[in-house]
Amino acid sequence: MFPERESRYLGDVVALLRGLLADQLTAVYLFGSGAYGDYDSGPSDLDVQTFIDGTLEPAVRTRLIEELDHTALPCPARRLEFVCYDVRDVTPVARHPQYQLNLNTGTDIARHVSTDPSTESSHWFLLDLAIGRDLGRTLYGRSPADLLTAVPRAWQLSAILDSLAWHDSSEPATPNRVLNACRGWRYAETGNWGSKRQGARWVATHHPDLTVVSAALTSRHDYGTVDSHAADDLAIRTRTAVNAAIRTTTAPS
Repeated sequence: MFPERESRYLGDVVALLRGLLADQLTAVYLFGSGAYGDYDSGPSDLDVQTFIDGTLEPAVRTRLIEELDHTALPCPARRLEFVCYDVRDVTPVARHPQYQLNLNTGTDIARHVSTDPSTESSHWFLLDLAIGRDLGRTLYGRSPADLLTAVPRAWQLSAILDSLAWHDSSEPATPNRVLNACRGWRYAETGNWGSKRQGARWVATHHPDLTVVSAALTSRHDYGTVDSHAADDLAIRTRTAVNAAIRTTTAPS
């Protein structure tokens, strides 16, 4: 069951957004493990995605950044990951989604603010939109499946490869590298998305020799590390599965 404290916080976030954005606000969704039935107090984030009609005025954007900051509205999870889109930039979806604001704030991170999508790796946003369209939880407005257009499978598979490359260089020994790879591997072979832990359980069942998966599930709670060589092996095998799926997938025209 989703915790009451987190539910109250999300209600406060929606109230803040409705007050600041008024008629411009189209929808607010919870993505990530909180929506996918696998929320884990401690390592899990709260991923809030907001869709508006038009662009954010600079004064409104500044107020959003300040009023959503952890110091102003404390997030009960590890962090808030907040993204705001002009709905016309993602319906239809683009291969490299354009956002109005990307804000990360919480107890374990210095506030990160981006208003320029060219400075961020687009695979994060494309995969969030793809998974969230299927599994996201509506906090305000229409359901994700009603508002958002489907992301082509070929784009999703390509974004998984981008994610693997990013983790190879940026987080070679983190549990997150392993769990993200597992989620992508599961999607490549089954066409089904889920949480990172659900992906890890699938890989552990089908490939029990990959003991780095259970190590990642254990160490994620204390932000520990895993054997980078074992994680390399998992990444190689995930790439093989993703590339095999790409060969049987028709690219969008």
